[in-house]
Amino acid sequence: MGIVDFSENIGIFLNLFLLTFVYLFGVGSVFLISRVSDKAFLDLGADKERTTYWEKRNVSEEEKEENFYKQF
Repeated sequence: MGIVDFSENIGIFLNLFLLTFVYLFGVGSVFLISRVSDKAFLDLGADKERTTYWEKRNVSEEEKEENFYKQF
């Protein structure tokens, strides 16, 4: 059973290497770019002055109709 054990170990190593690579360069690069550009993806923190946290979205009637027909 030497070849089976060897192939399982290679699979574990490659999965660990590839997932670490994707995480560091994929997620890490987005993190660094957002820090450098001072971009906040989430509005964190509570503000007692605000009555709602909903944000208005300006959508034209044509865009609403187009999105309605192109749902799927």
